[in-house]
Amino acid sequence: MSDTPHFPVFFIVNPEGAIGGPKATQNWFNEITNKIRQGLEACCSDVDFTYYYVRNIDDLKEALIKESGSVGYLVFVLNCISGLLKPLLDTGKPTILINETYGGSGDYVLEYGEAVKKGLPVLGISTRKPYDPGLLRKMVNYLVLLDKLKRTKVLFIVPKAAKYYLSLEYPLSIDIYGLLKTFSSITGAGYVVLDSAGFKDKYYSKVDDAAAEEIAKKWVRDSLENRETDYNEILKSAKMYLAIKKAAEELGARVVAVDCIVLRNTRELDAWPCLAYMQLWYDGIIPVCEADIGSTIALMIGKYLLGINGFITDPAVDEENNEIIYYHCYAPTNPSGTDKPEYPYVITPAHLGEKRASQRVLFKPGTKLTAVGLSLDERTLTIHTSELVRIEESEHACSNKLVAKTNVRNIVLNWTRRSGWHRVVFLGDHREAFINAAKLLGLKIIEEDK
Repeated sequence: MSDTPHFPVFFIVNPEGAIGGPKATQNWFNEITNKIRQGLEACCSDVDFTYYYVRNIDDLKEALIKESGSVGYLVFVLNCISGLLKPLLDTGKPTILINETYGGSGDYVLEYGEAVKKGLPVLGISTRKPYDPGLLRKMVNYLVLLDKLKRTKVLFIVPKAAKYYLSLEYPLSIDIYGLLKTFSSITGAGYVVLDSAGFKDKYYSKVDDAAAEEIAKKWVRDSLENRETDYNEILKSAKMYLAIKKAAEELGARVVAVDCIVLRNTRELDAWPCLAYMQLWYDGIIPVCEADIGSTIALMIGKYLLGINGFITDPAVDEENNEIIYYHCYAPTNPSGTDKPEYPYVITPAHLGEKRASQRVLFKPGTKLTAVGLSLDERTLTIHTSELVRIEESEHACSNKLVAKTNVRNIVLNWTRRSGWHRVVFLGDHREAFINAAKLLGLKIIEEDK
């Protein structure tokens, strides 16, 4: 299979409608569809498109049969009132609608709102310039996201017993281990499960000590400060990094989710992966703390749609001061997705010294934050935004503590229990993009801060 994404483009060009008489309308269709095709070629050279000119229901049926395997449709509504938009939307396939203001608005206003009310996976915009390259790139990116999700394989590294539960979809393990099938049904992504013994025997135990030493020394050298007094913990984290990277490469995984707390606390693994997670972003591998399946989806959306790197947090709330503190023991040093570090970091113990080889990133106050959660069994995306006011340093709990201002009381009252405690944090205000992606994935949306 080619790595180049392919999407069908439907031009709704019924000859009779709002634009004008058939002859003049056809001339206009030729002009505007050529401009749209040129716009797509200018903005999306990394994508293959197949074009269909839908004039009647037979054209539509033929195109839908040919493109039944597509992850979604890109539809340009150029004339109305033909009734051709409704059967297309009713297929339930993720659909991007771009409506030309004068030509298509009759069908667009009649059908788009109804489709949204029905919960169909559709995202639309009406414009006088449906050929604008900037707009086209923005909308095509949502289909690229769906394509990347479907092509992704996620590697879950879990305790030995959990592998058995996962293989059976064990009904009592609904909070974590009963949701992998739901994860795949939402995203289309595949996954592979590797138990701790297999990971340790095949990868972790075979890491070259000299290679790990080189990585560990680099981490210390590149850090703003190293407060970890047990260098061996950093060295073991470097071994963990090299083992995860090797496993991902051999198994074809673009995402790695490690059940790190359980594996470390049960002594099935002897290393913390926080520094490893920091490094994996630079290898094009998405790291997921605590094998959190819902957060995996949020991280993939952020990376595939926006090119940004997020991180899982435990949100703590201070209602008296209207502050929310996002804490965890790791964060990316390149949250904008660049190939070079953007923020300095400190290597430090955490949790009153019990947790070793943690990492704190010194983000700058004043930036907007977007926090995303997923309830998989309720097929719901939760989201809120906030503003970072300071980085707090203390020995208790996790090493990263991002203190932010938002409507904390609303967030507490709107919290969805089945979304769990975790929220994935991204730098910047990305509310609209995540909401649009959720719509196309068929997810309900809760804006926690509203």
